[in-house]
Amino acid sequence: MDSPREVKQVVYPEGMLPETPSRSSFSKDGDDATMAGITRDVDDDALSVLSMVSYPDPAGRKGFTVTDDEPAKTVYEAWEIIHGEDSVDWSTWKSIWGVKFGLRWKTLDDGFLNLNPLSAYDQEELADLYEKAVREYKIKNPKKGKPYAQDLANRVFHLEADIYNSVQHLMEDKMRATNKTPFRRREWRIVVLEEGEFQMTELLPERKKKGLFRRREKPAVSRFFIVLRGEEIKTTKEDGGWRLFNRHSNPWWRIDSRETLEARKEHREHFERVNRKLSLRRGPIVRNVTNVRRG
Repeated sequence: MDSPREVKQVVYPEGMLPETPSRSSFSKDGDDATMAGITRDVDDDALSVLSMVSYPDPAGRKGFTVTDDEPAKTVYEAWEIIHGEDSVDWSTWKSIWGVKFGLRWKTLDDGFLNLNPLSAYDQEELADLYEKAVREYKIKNPKKGKPYAQDLANRVFHLEADIYNSVQHLMEDKMRATNKTPFRRREWRIVVLEEGEFQMTELLPERKKKGLFRRREKPAVSRFFIVLRGEEIKTTKEDGGWRLFNRHSNPWWRIDSRETLEARKEHREHFERVNRKLSLRRGPIVRNVTNVRRG
């Protein structure tokens, strides 16, 4: 029986193709290839097909990408937030004339918040949902001078803190992920916000008003449906795109560096001139080595 043979599997970086031997730095064109960087004998279309972005997930779904012929296309995304608050109950009771009164609240740390993308929506469907939300708002509030955009902004602002923070972090992540090119600036905004109840049955349960002020029971788990709109707001044709800067960057570093080098050079030349003049005035120093030895 033949001895087992070890098979070595080469793992390439994510989304990258293996180098072709004809263009590696060890080929006959090695110098040119090294100077030009690693090149791959594959066109953009093939690279797009083989890239990690185009790989389907375990369910067979591929990532949504804008085509090359519509670089400024407006994009919509649907998200949901499932939110369950901490359970609150009376921990101690006192009976007065046969009536029980709660004296102290007890809160259980069992709340949760899940943020989920909803991929079962087409772009046209989400755009229609946004237009429908605007139309319905105008129909329901014909005499209200407040526009839909202002009403939406107010509702987002009054979300509970943890829900608001979750949406804010989502927006920041989308802004960061879609603004990595130095040639285009994109922006994301919330255009639809619908608050409802996480529904486990065909119909919602009947709820009666209870308590001293007859308040209606709140649902145990809330669901927020959100539609984001991403669109291109600015482009540049400048060579190399917009330049980077941060809190520690210095836009004048070239000027500062040149002037500093010139000042150092002038300082060094000044001391060299002084040293030459001093050496000419002093003349050579000759020691009487013979007399020193005899003494």
